[in-house]
Amino acid sequence: MLVQPQAAWIERVYSNGAYPVWERSAFPITNFLPWSLGDVAALAGVAAIVWQIVIFARRRVRRGAHAGALLLNCVAIVGLYAVWFELSWAWNYARAPLETRVRYDAARVTPQTAAALQARAISQINALAKPAHARAKLPLDLAALRAAWLPAVQRVGDTWAPLVGAAKPTVADPFMLATGTDGFINPFTLNVATASDLFWFERPFDYAHEWSHVAAYAREDEANYLAIVTCLRSKDPAVRYAGWFALFLYLPQKRHYARREFVPLVWQDFTAMRRRDARHINVALAHWSWRTYNAYLKSNRIAAGIANYDEVTRLMLGVPLDSQGLPIAR
Repeated sequence: MLVQPQAAWIERVYSNGAYPVWERSAFPITNFLPWSLGDVAALAGVAAIVWQIVIFARRRVRRGAHAGALLLNCVAIVGLYAVWFELSWAWNYARAPLETRVRYDAARVTPQTAAALQARAISQINALAKPAHARAKLPLDLAALRAAWLPAVQRVGDTWAPLVGAAKPTVADPFMLATGTDGFINPFTLNVATASDLFWFERPFDYAHEWSHVAAYAREDEANYLAIVTCLRSKDPAVRYAGWFALFLYLPQKRHYARREFVPLVWQDFTAMRRRDARHINVALAHWSWRTYNAYLKSNRIAAGIANYDEVTRLMLGVPLDSQGLPIAR
């Protein structure tokens, strides 16, 4: 980060102050458009740099001063976007961890409790598979998903109601497919984008995950946690299935599972994911992409890097839930 204020200031003045004003101002515009305004913002920056290079290349005589001007102009454009990135969203990385605002007991995080949670997840996936698959072709009810999601983000720290909606088509979709990226928010305009190859049993979790980023939770473990809590609170068996399915995948895994441990419909979904990934993912590009994102997270004080996604296990085990399936506040 260019500048990272203190967590208490961020919580009061930014994440629950200026940022909500910006998010609520941007949403009516970005939600109205049928395409991603964030794509336009990003491509405009690229075009500005390319134009500077074209101007330099067209000069019949190129002097050192011209090269210096090209460099300064490009640095200025990058600097403008860096400041925009920080002020429009990235300061949320400086927010105090979620567990500082809810009850959290590190003693609950043990291999034994993780194994018990895994057994419960398997049991729930198997029980929900049939009713969930019966609803597989129905469109995802975004209003109902938001109704389950909003109390969760407010319980863990937001004092405002974020405005969120459907994902927008993005020019980055081919890159997402090739790298196995499920979704992202554009930090310049707060557009949500999800990969076009997501299955119905992945979409509810991914929507709630990206919405949680929009709601000022920048850390990946916290976005994962809020997405799982949201899905498990839903009345829709397909959404609950999505939540338990995602949670299971983030829990420590065995080397091998016996065929009898999952019902055929669950094995069917595992197979569909494996075939999809084999068909779409470019291993070299995915490796480069995730290494880059790992470095990006660490530069924003997420010490675990991309392993931060898996730290959702710690939150699921260490934070007790009330009768409504919500984290218990301090």
